[in-house]
Amino acid sequence: MSPFVMIEVTLQGDVRMCGCNQWMPTTIGNLKENTLKELLSSELAQKIRQSIIDGSYVYCDADWCAVIANNGLNKIKSVPPNIRELFNNPSKFEMPHHISFNGDQTCNLSCPSCRRHIIKTPLSKQEEQRKLGETLSNNLFADATDKKIKIELGGAGEVFASPMLMDFVNSIDIDKFPNVEFDFGTNGLLCEQNWHRFGNKVNNINKITVSIDASQADTYEKIRRGGKWPKLLQAMHFLQNKKHELGFKLHTRMILQQQNYQEIEPFYYFCKEFDVDIVEYSKLQMWGSWSLEEYNFHHVFSPAHPEYEPAQIELAKVRDFSDTWFAGL
Repeated sequence: MSPFVMIEVTLQGDVRMCGCNQWMPTTIGNLKENTLKELLSSELAQKIRQSIIDGSYVYCDADWCAVIANNGLNKIKSVPPNIRELFNNPSKFEMPHHISFNGDQTCNLSCPSCRRHIIKTPLSKQEEQRKLGETLSNNLFADATDKKIKIELGGAGEVFASPMLMDFVNSIDIDKFPNVEFDFGTNGLLCEQNWHRFGNKVNNINKITVSIDASQADTYEKIRRGGKWPKLLQAMHFLQNKKHELGFKLHTRMILQQQNYQEIEPFYYFCKEFDVDIVEYSKLQMWGSWSLEEYNFHHVFSPAHPEYEPAQIELAKVRDFSDTWFAGL
């Protein structure tokens, strides 16, 4: 159902009709060149919606899509009536109410799987990104509504390190959009010191997902380069308390690789100590920070990897837990 309700906007302004470029890599256009309504009216957008209507999913990557992998596809009876009506004609659409915005690569860590060094957006690019955030806001928040709108932030960098993403969140007038809600992806380390920057919008947080990737200090500090284990524990205690205070969902994520697959089950129990709702496990992606040879060494869930079988055994230990979620596995 995602192509009927959801878009992803990349760092460059490209638009996809899903929340993950691995799940549906096709781009329907760019917000710098066309309005969102024009992009959603395009022939390509109609073909993508048709592929969902007829069940072919030809634009989706079933090997990566976590919705498919976790048997999360909607049945016709579970599709909301307003969306079901659109199934009669793929040219019809509603403005998306689920938006994933990857507007900034700025991050306080330099995890080897993601980048070779700390990235902070240079001043020369900050104005360009600010304008992209403004363009997205103008497309989505021109008219007040009490409809539910979900904003996902943090896929490309660290929300709590990004002035641009902070400004985007604070540009939304809660009085005009009372049912907007936010899902954040974060490494957690800057949450406590920057929490105040969200003001009363903390009451609109729906979910926070913390990428940790390890259940013990030495593994964590190798994989989450620049992070310190005691600081992570402090952050998790802070978020645990905020979860109980504000009622948002708390998720954690482990990107599976050669250095951490033996901690798959310990990671689950470590996370549950902080009252985490869902523990997510995701296949390693090729982000360009490693050479192909390096990536193949770390990508333990490739059938060609010499440790593939023991990695599968470790994954099987949590596969049937009801509060786990898998992407690409």
